[in-house]
Amino acid sequence: MSEDFIRYYIGDIHFSMLETIQRESGKFNEWELIQGSEFDYKQSYGYEETFIQDELLLEALAKRSVITETRQPKSVKASILWANASNIADVLTMLSLARTSYNSTLAFEKKLGTSHSIGWGLIPRDVAGNWNTVSISNIGRFISEALTFLENNPSWLEDSGFIPSFYWYTQAQISYLTAPSILEMGLYWVSIETLAGTYIDSHGLGITNKKERVKRFINDRGYSGSVWDFLGEVINDWYTVRKDLFHEGKQKLTTGLLSKRRQQIRDFMSLVFVEMLQEQDEASKNQIATRMQNY
Repeated sequence: MSEDFIRYYIGDIHFSMLETIQRESGKFNEWELIQGSEFDYKQSYGYEETFIQDELLLEALAKRSVITETRQPKSVKASILWANASNIADVLTMLSLARTSYNSTLAFEKKLGTSHSIGWGLIPRDVAGNWNTVSISNIGRFISEALTFLENNPSWLEDSGFIPSFYWYTQAQISYLTAPSILEMGLYWVSIETLAGTYIDSHGLGITNKKERVKRFINDRGYSGSVWDFLGEVINDWYTVRKDLFHEGKQKLTTGLLSKRRQQIRDFMSLVFVEMLQEQDEASKNQIATRMQNY
């Protein structure tokens, strides 16, 4: 009898949250959820004494994880966004977007026939904070609507600039977790610059200056009015950091202002991507604008 399986060890999330997201989104019901604190690796499905040198680390990671497992790998849908990945990658990607904080897979285990392997993911430092773009009560619906939209509109990913812009965004999130630096802010800028460039070119607007392209894109997306008045100065600083970092290898903003601008571009880029997939109400957007101003 075959004992094939695929198993992900997902960090930085409560079991109840992932369970609720699974129920409300309906996007990964083929996966069984296992509470890491109740998981015994040596008694787990398909266990073989193959990776003795890795068992202690895997057991330790399991205790701080929610584990998703399928014993029917062929039933799992492929990722929409990522090559050589499953639909769990899309769920975690949308979760990272909604929470404005990268949700990583700490480890990955797969047994297909005689091939049994363990892969290691990102094991980030502990980060405290809550910067949700999508309210907790809406995350399941957001993931459902976002992934359904992407499934039904595959050409939109490139036509809108979502890909590759979102890849830059993801790298910015990872950069913060692994080594907080000015690099994160630069990557976020490239992300929004890519979206803006696609938008400007597709509408034949003839704007060539990169900063002005971003400003036009942001204004046309509806981020205008008194609550967003602060963005003009902020965008100037974002562009200055990008130009100094990538072209001159320098950093001229003070440490305090740089920290503020980094948090602001993180929150704003999350909001832009979220609203490309699900429009948020004005109260939620105004709350994020206020949070950005108060950093």
